[in-house]
Amino acid sequence: MKYTEARFILDGLPSLKVKPGLARINRLLDVLDHPERAFRAIHIAGTNGKGSVAAMLSSILLQAGYRVGRFTSPDLIDFRDRISVNNRWISEEDVAGRVEQILPVLKSAEDRPTLFEVLTAIAFAHFAKSRVKLAVVEVGLGGRFDATNVLDPLLTILTNVGRDHLALLGEMLKQIAWEKAGIAKAGVPFLAGELSPEAEEIIIKECEKARAPLARCDPVAVERIAYDWKRTTYRIEASDLPETIDLALLGGYQGENLKITLRAVELLRKAGFILSNDAVAAGLTDVSWPGRFEVMKLNPTIILDGAHNLPAALALAKDVKRYVPKRLHRHLLFGILSDKEAEAICHVLFPLFTKVTLTCSQSPRALPLDLLAKIASSLGVECKQAPSVEEGLISARSCLEAQDVLFVTGSLTVLREARPILMEVPCRP
Repeated sequence: MKYTEARFILDGLPSLKVKPGLARINRLLDVLDHPERAFRAIHIAGTNGKGSVAAMLSSILLQAGYRVGRFTSPDLIDFRDRISVNNRWISEEDVAGRVEQILPVLKSAEDRPTLFEVLTAIAFAHFAKSRVKLAVVEVGLGGRFDATNVLDPLLTILTNVGRDHLALLGEMLKQIAWEKAGIAKAGVPFLAGELSPEAEEIIIKECEKARAPLARCDPVAVERIAYDWKRTTYRIEASDLPETIDLALLGGYQGENLKITLRAVELLRKAGFILSNDAVAAGLTDVSWPGRFEVMKLNPTIILDGAHNLPAALALAKDVKRYVPKRLHRHLLFGILSDKEAEAICHVLFPLFTKVTLTCSQSPRALPLDLLAKIASSLGVECKQAPSVEEGLISARSCLEAQDVLFVTGSLTVLREARPILMEVPCRP
C-alpha cells in the first residue's frame, strides 16, 4: 500500500463524532499483537500544557541517552508529526504498512474506529517496533475513555483542569475532572499540577478509588528571572535539580509546565531512570514545541500561539502585556472553532490589540466569519475580515511596522495553516 492510499483511508475515518469506550482501540491492538505492552510509558492528560510537558520530558530523556517515543495531537507541521521516535517522525512507509495491516478492522461496517484510535494504534506499534525505552503519550480527549488509556504507565500526569471540548466532555468542571482522572492506575504515581478546589476534590476521590498515589509539585519551586524573544530563565528551588534553567519555550504559562516536568524528573529518578542535571538543563534548553508562543519572525515580530480555550487565552493575555507593553504595537490575527467559548475568549483578547483581523481556517469546525464578526461588533471592536488564513496573514502583515508584534492565535487549525506560510524552509524530519 502506498502512503497516498493510506491517507485516503485514514481521511475517511470518523473524527468528529466520538462514542465513549475502549472496545475499538482494543480490536485494533488485537490485530497488532498488543504493542502497548512492549514499552514503558508516561501518560499525560490536562486541559492545557500536556503537549508542552510531553515535549520537555521527551527532550530531557533524549539528552539522557534514552530512546524515546512521543505521541501528541493534533498535528501542526505534517500529518506524521504526532508520532515520533527520538524526534524523527514516523515514515510514510510505516504509516502505510500499519494501515494495510489493520485494514480488515477499518473496513468493518459496524462501530468503525475513529481516526484518533487508529493513529494511537499505529503509534504504539511504531514504538514497539522501534524498541523505545519510554514513550511519552498525550491524551487526545478527556482521559477515561480516550484511546490512549489502554496503557499501563509507570507515571501519569494531569497538568490542569479547565473548560474545553464542552460538547464532548460536558460543561461542569467536576465532570471534566472526572474524565481526566480516569487515567489513574493502581500503584502508579499520579502527578497533579495546579488545580482548583472543585477539580482537586474529584481528583483526590478518583485517585483513592483507583489506589493511585497522588503526587504534588510542591517539592519544586520555579521563578522566572529573565526573558527575551529567545528564551526564559528560571530559578529553581528543589533538592537535587539545576539551580537555573534556560527554557526555550517562552510563554509565561510554561513556568507551571516546567514545574510539573521537573517534579516528573524526580519521580522518574525514583523509578530507576538516570537523568543527570546536565541532561535536564540541556533538554530544556533545546526543547521545541511548535505553535506555543513560537517566534516566527522578528522586526516586525510574528508570534504563533495556540490559545484555543479560555484558560489559554487568559495566559496569552498576560504575555501580550508583558512582551509588548505598548498597545499601539499589538496586532492580532484570530480565528476559532465553533465548539469553543468564543465570546469569552474574544472578550479577553480583543481589547488588548490596536488592530484585529478575523479569519477562518479550513476546518469544518471553524466558526464562520460572520458569526465571529458579530462577536467583535458586540464588544465594540473594529476589525478587518479575511476569508482564509493566507489572506488574513497578508492583510495583517501589510500594516506592520518594525516595532510591531502580530499574534496569530485562536485555534491550532489556524496555526497549522499559517505556519508553513511563515516558515522560510519547511521542516520535515
